[in-house]
Amino acid sequence: MADNKQEIDSVNFGGEQYLIENLTPRVLEHLNLLIKLQAQIADIAFDLKVKQSAQLHISEEVKVFIKEDKIKPNPKVEEDE
Repeated sequence: MADNKQEIDSVNFGGEQYLIENLTPRVLEHLNLLIKLQAQIADIAFDLKVKQSAQLHISEEVKVFIKEDKIKPNPKVEEDE
């Protein structure tokens, strides 16, 4: 069975292409950190979308429940100017 592992030999950063073999350990470490951070940010963005959708759905349910339960809002009070 053939090994399908692909080796990355270069990286594009800031619009420039760099050979991996030319990068220093600290640059490699920080590029790896950036990749991990980007993945975490994508996860957070996904979680935010899920929570926003749930919030919208629950808000719509509350509107329906208020109507079904015939709950009337308090009358608006005019403030003195």
